[in-house]
Order: sequence, then C-alpha cells, then structure tokens
Amino acid sequence: MTGLRHGLRKLLARVAAIVHLRRWVRRRDARDSETPLPPRRGKYLYAAPIGESGKAQLEKLLARLDPAQFDFLIFVYDGYRFDGEIFSRCRFIHEQGIVYHFFKKYVTPELAAQYDVIFLGVEDVEIDDFDSRRFLDVMKRNRLDMAAPALSGRSITPHRIMYRRDPGVGRLVDVIEIFLTAFDARAWPRFWALIDADRNHWGWGYVQLAQSCCEFKMGLVDCETVSVLRPPTFKKEAQDEMHALFARHPECRRASFVSYGKLR
Repeated sequence: MTGLRHGLRKLLARVAAIVHLRRWVRRRDARDSETPLPPRRGKYLYAAPIGESGKAQLEKLLARLDPAQFDFLIFVYDGYRFDGEIFSRCRFIHEQGIVYHFFKKYVTPELAAQYDVIFLGVEDVEIDDFDSRRFLDVMKRNRLDMAAPALSGRSITPHRIMYRRDPGVGRLVDVIEIFLTAFDARAWPRFWALIDADRNHWGWGYVQLAQSCCEFKMGLVDCETVSVLRPPTFKKEAQDEMHALFARHPECRRASFVSYGKLR
C-alpha cells in the first residue's frame, strides 16, 4: 500500500508539472508572437572539452559542420596535441579542468554575443546522420532557448526522456542533458549566470533548474539524433554538489523529466 501511494503521488506530481508547463508555454508563445525575430548572423559556436579519446568524434564534427558558419572552441584537458589540417579550424585551449569549469570561464556572454547559437558538447558523442541545418530550422521555428537532438536507441543514458520518440518533429520538455546541446545566444547569459565559478564543475543539476530558473523553452528534436555510447560516470562528489546546488536555489522548481507538447 505504501508503494502504491508513493506511485500515485509521483503520477499526480507529473500531471501537475505538465499542466503548469502547458500554461506557461501558452503565455510565452503569446508574448513571442508579438515580438519579431531579431536579425541573425548565421554564425554558430561549438564548445567542448575534448582529449585524445575524442579525436575521432571531433574529426567527424569538423567534416560535417559548415566551416563558413561554425567556429570551434576546444578545451584540451589532457595535454594532447591535435595535429592535422582539419584541426586548423579549431581554437584550442590547453588547460586542466572539468566540463563546467570551461563553460563558465570561457563561454562568456560577451563571446556568445558574437553568435546566433552556442552548442555545448562532450567528447563521446557520435553524430550519426545529424543535420545541423534541419536542427537549427526546428530550433528557430519553435523559438527554443535550449534544444538538443534526441538520443538514438543504441545510446546509454539513465534518463529515458532523452531517447528518440516517433513520430513527429520533437517535443517540448523540461530538461535536456548536455551532449550536443544548443542554446540561443540571447538566452545563454541566463544559464551562464546559474553556473557557479568555484564549485560543481561536473555540472550535475544545472539542467534540472534551467527551465524554472532561466525560464527556458526547451525542446528535444526527434527528427535528428545523435548517439552516446559511453556509460555515464557517477561520482559522489558530483551528486553532493548537485544537492548543494538545489539547496542554494530553493526558489527554482526542479525538472520533472516530462514532455508537455509537440514541436512544429
């Protein structure tokens, strides 16, 4: 009976979250409909910590993404030297550190202002058949602040919401993991401000607060997928930092890991 009551409470909480988010997005869309889209530069930044083990994935990204549109900012944490003509497109920063340390220190609002969209990546993403033009079109059409391609069925993640769902373009969601994740450059400063400079460099918990704290409209694009084949690393330190982050932001509602609408 206790388990049944617990399950019912979780179900009711998810339903309440979906109702809240649908009301919120209706207000957001009504406001957006009165505001014209700003002019775009057609420039995008890809930033990621990548070491020797991510060399092949970086090569694929460089071959796939249009050099006239994409700049690459790569944080090399293990001292590896990326030799070869294809890597000449990248700006490399050689520095020891962990994921969110780099994002906070180097992907500043001033840098983001030079671009339309900021992509944050990790080194173990397989881009599969990812088409950046189609993806960016969906992001623009739906006026998303934060978006990501869904994960293929062969991917490894503890969060089932990230897996691709058919049919359709994609879903409005209240959480997105950082794999190959895009931020509208105008919205990025709000997420950047949430990141602590001197703690929680693994970054656990930030994406769970992004919708509420940053008022992000977030979408998973099911018609574009990538794969993550490396099992996640669970660290007690990262988990402790996540709980401390939640305690520092009691005003923010944590994600319920729900989908609450469809993308066009």
